[in-house]
Amino acid sequence: MKGYSESLRLELCKKMPHNVQEALVELQGIIGCRKRVEGDVIYTDRMNVANRVTLLWKMVFNSSLLMDIKRYKRGHRFFIKLNNDYSRSLEWKGELPEYFLRGVFLACGFISDPERDYRIELLPIEKDFVNQIIKALDLLGIRYNVYIKKVSVVGFSGIEKFLNLIGVQQGLIKLEEIRTLKSIKEDTNRRINFQESNIEKTLRSAEREIEAIKILTLNNKLPERYRQVAQLRLRYPQATLKELAQLSQPPVSKSTIAYYLRKLEELADGGIGDKS
Repeated sequence: MKGYSESLRLELCKKMPHNVQEALVELQGIIGCRKRVEGDVIYTDRMNVANRVTLLWKMVFNSSLLMDIKRYKRGHRFFIKLNNDYSRSLEWKGELPEYFLRGVFLACGFISDPERDYRIELLPIEKDFVNQIIKALDLLGIRYNVYIKKVSVVGFSGIEKFLNLIGVQQGLIKLEEIRTLKSIKEDTNRRINFQESNIEKTLRSAEREIEAIKILTLNNKLPERYRQVAQLRLRYPQATLKELAQLSQPPVSKSTIAYYLRKLEELADGGIGDKS
C-alpha cells in the first residue's frame, strides 16, 4: 500500500492540540528529532510538518518563525530558524509521552507497507535523542528494538498500540482492514494448499492401488471378497476413500475401504496371503 506513512502524517497534522501543554510536548518531539546539538535551524522535506511546527510554535510562544524554502531535485526542503531564547522550554521532561511520540513520528517516523509487514521506524538526526524516544516508549509500555540511532516497533499489536496512543484513528481502521484481508488471503491459500496436497496424496495412492489390482487380475489372484472395491477403484481413480465408501453397495466405512485397498497392495506385493 503506497503512501501509508504519509496518510498517517496528514491525519495527525489535522489534529488540533487541546491545550498549550500538548502543543509544547509535540513540538519538543518534532524539534528534538530534527535539531542538531549545535545549531538553531531544523529542516524537513514535508510541507505539512513544516506548517505544523509554525502552528505549534505560534500556539505555545505566540511568535512567528522564519522559514526558508529551497528546491531540490526530488522536491522542496523547508528550513526553519528557531529562537534560542526558548531552548530550555524545548527540552522534554517526560510529560505526556504520547504527544511527544506524535511529534517524533511526524518528524522522523516511517511505517512499512502493512500489506507486507508491520514495522515502525523512528530515526532522529542525533543519536543522543534516541534515549528520549526510548524513555517515552517505556512510559507507555511499548516494546521496541534499537540499532545505533534507529528505534523500531515491530508487530501488529505494538504498532496498533503506538498509533492509537499518538492519536491515529482513520489509519488504524485501514490497518485493521488490511490485516483482515491478509488473514482471509492466508487462510484461503492454506486451504488451497491443503486440498492440493490431499489430491496429490489421493492420486498417488490410487496409482499404487490400481497397479496392484491389475497385477492380481492378470495373475487371476484377485479374491472375490475384494472384487467390488477393486472395481470401484478402477472406475473412480480420483475418488477419495470417503467417496469410495459411499459408492459401495451396501455403503461401508472409510476405514473398511482403506483396509481392503491396503490388503490388495499387500497381496500384489506377495507380502502376505489373504488370511482375513
